[in-house]
Amino acid sequence: MIEYNKVQQTFYLQTNQTTYVMLINEQRHLEHIYYGGKIEEFQNIEDVRFKYQFELGSSTSYDKDTKGYMLNTTPLETSTFGKGDYREPTIHLELPDGSRTTDFLYDSHTLIQNRKIEGMPQVDKKETLEIKMVDQVANIELYLYYSVYEEEDSIVRSIELVNKNKEDIILDKALSFSIDMLNKDYSLSKLDGAWIRERHITDTKLTTGTVHFDSKKGVSSSDHNPFFVIKEQKTLEDYGNAYGFALVYSGNFEANIEVSPHNMLRMNMGINSFDFRYRLSSEERFITPEVVITFSNKGLTTLTNNFHDLINNHIIKNKQMRPILVNNWEATYFDFNQKKLLAIAKKANKLGIELFCLDDGWFARRNDDFSSLGDWYYNKKKLPRGVQGIANKINKLGLDFGIWVEPEMVNKDSDLYQEHPDWAVEIPGREPSLGRNQLLLDLTNIDVRTYLKETLHALFSSANITYVKWDMNRNFSDVFSQNLEVQDQGKFNHLFVLGLYDILEYLKQEFPNILFESCSSGGNRFDLGMLYYMPQTWTSDNTDSYERALIQEGTSLLYPLSSISNHVSGDRSHQVLRHTPIETRFNVACFGVLGYELDLSKLTNIDSFIIKKQVEFYKQHRALFQYGTFSRMSSVRDSNYSLWMVTNDEKDEALILYFQEKAMPNPAFKTIRIEGLKEGTYSITSREQYMNIRTTGSLVNHVLPIKLKVNGTLLNMIANRFKYKEDTFNKTMTSNQLKEVDLLLNHTFTGTGTNDKVMVLPDYGSRIFYIKREN
Repeated sequence: MIEYNKVQQTFYLQTNQTTYVMLINEQRHLEHIYYGGKIEEFQNIEDVRFKYQFELGSSTSYDKDTKGYMLNTTPLETSTFGKGDYREPTIHLELPDGSRTTDFLYDSHTLIQNRKIEGMPQVDKKETLEIKMVDQVANIELYLYYSVYEEEDSIVRSIELVNKNKEDIILDKALSFSIDMLNKDYSLSKLDGAWIRERHITDTKLTTGTVHFDSKKGVSSSDHNPFFVIKEQKTLEDYGNAYGFALVYSGNFEANIEVSPHNMLRMNMGINSFDFRYRLSSEERFITPEVVITFSNKGLTTLTNNFHDLINNHIIKNKQMRPILVNNWEATYFDFNQKKLLAIAKKANKLGIELFCLDDGWFARRNDDFSSLGDWYYNKKKLPRGVQGIANKINKLGLDFGIWVEPEMVNKDSDLYQEHPDWAVEIPGREPSLGRNQLLLDLTNIDVRTYLKETLHALFSSANITYVKWDMNRNFSDVFSQNLEVQDQGKFNHLFVLGLYDILEYLKQEFPNILFESCSSGGNRFDLGMLYYMPQTWTSDNTDSYERALIQEGTSLLYPLSSISNHVSGDRSHQVLRHTPIETRFNVACFGVLGYELDLSKLTNIDSFIIKKQVEFYKQHRALFQYGTFSRMSSVRDSNYSLWMVTNDEKDEALILYFQEKAMPNPAFKTIRIEGLKEGTYSITSREQYMNIRTTGSLVNHVLPIKLKVNGTLLNMIANRFKYKEDTFNKTMTSNQLKEVDLLLNHTFTGTGTNDKVMVLPDYGSRIFYIKREN
């Protein structure tokens, strides 16, 4: 709900649980008053304004008539440089006369229904508040947009700037939002990492000064996600105040969190101002990406679910159940032929898997990563009957068919580069730096975009393709476009992203029944912008279950489970060479969109049996795993255990992951406190799991009538076939008992014996518990 109090000149943005308040002050600046838990209107807005009565020493007053009014200490909704505000500005530009001072004042406001932004990802809207700000001297209009989502307790903000001069102006900075408030001993949480260790949660206590993080890589990047949380020091998952901010954009970005010497906190985020210089002609408009903002006074779990609900309901908007797939990459890499692929697919069908994805290496002369990107025609040796032929064979086996592409890239060793070298992103006369032996295609060039649209349309129409994995395996370098004028080279990074969005929008409209999955060397472009076009993202190239526990936990802080793509990989991680039990690989991967990435045709009998059981269990609970309400109850970041829970909308059904990092000697009992369930009586059971008897080492000889050599041929033959069922768990408790008494687990292996009531949990062992209301 959006309300305007004409008497007090205030705006109230009300959701079910939050209130956001702004004031048009005496100087006609838009002043931030309050954002937090839901409140009624203030009787006198002056009671809550941060306002000095006199000019501070060594400060700059706004004008000669208001000696106590200093922009540097005023909480603002948008900010510029040049009139005494020395904090990080939202907007900075160069005017036709070369000056760089701007001062935007309130002019008018209106309510807009169903606002659309052309050419960019966006959150679906019903009602939007548009506030028009004008700098009469600079002759520029600035529009601030606020869309309110009552059910999701969220607000979406963005900015539009219009040049009303007859001459060009230069945008050097155009962020999407800014907000100022008092710093209440807050800390900052953000998602940091690198390739194969993306989106780990980093916490930093805020002190005087500025925290700046960004991406200069051309993509949103795995280094720092375009998202952050401001929270009180005492905030936990289920307690305390927290604010969340997420950018709907896929390119270079920056975020600034600044605490001033007067303990005012300023936060802003948007397109990175580094290497951004945007010439705006007369009457031209510049629209910033949107930012999603939410608040919780009930801890991080509520904050997370606000984001999840908004993303699922208003960005992705596609709540279809996602298929279980097998991807051939780690099974074959580039070394495959049709026979190998069909062997994997045949076994996948027997295990209940639903879709086969053909990964990199199927096209042109692609036998390694040195050639053929850009040449999207099939390799006749690997696929003698082409994409249609392999797709038909996969379909006859009972699986849907998907395919991998990397359209934004080109190899020098390709037909496309030889025909159109000017389409590649490189600077004439300078040897380009390569990433994965490839160059970017210049998506600012409409000819390149037309070629990609036509080529991909032909490919996706050539067979019964229901899934596309869209990869992007390098960061930007040697940024230059032979398509742009000299004075417009500073637009390149942003125009590239808009070019990508243009292609994706076209394909989204042309192929509404294809499920697109975004990938960028794993999670190098996991952002809300890509999710608008592609409803799920390959989370990380790292499929090790311990590392994935950390990655998926951090990812879940913002992104819903339906967008988090996870695979069960082979016996030893290709990324860290760690062994984790196959049951744990599944137990972690199933919290999200499940897939397998190993050579299914070479599975042992026991692993085949286990995977078939896993697939059956996932299908039974797919809706919960993909769309359930998610809670992080404990984390291996600060303990030996991770506990995750998903519940259904009715709160009468739940699944809990219990993941252990290290096995502990002579362990204590373990309980789980379970809150939030609907009142009633519940059955609690564990997922049926099996253990490879190799886990016990030589101890197996103490329970067998014969002695076997550890790692000997006979033991291996038995281990590959013997189904050793793990402990059983079946309890009945009320929702109140689960909350007050806790759920007592079977104790773990003590070193003195085992039976069906003992959890044999090695390092990285895990269990899943299913909780269902009986009455």
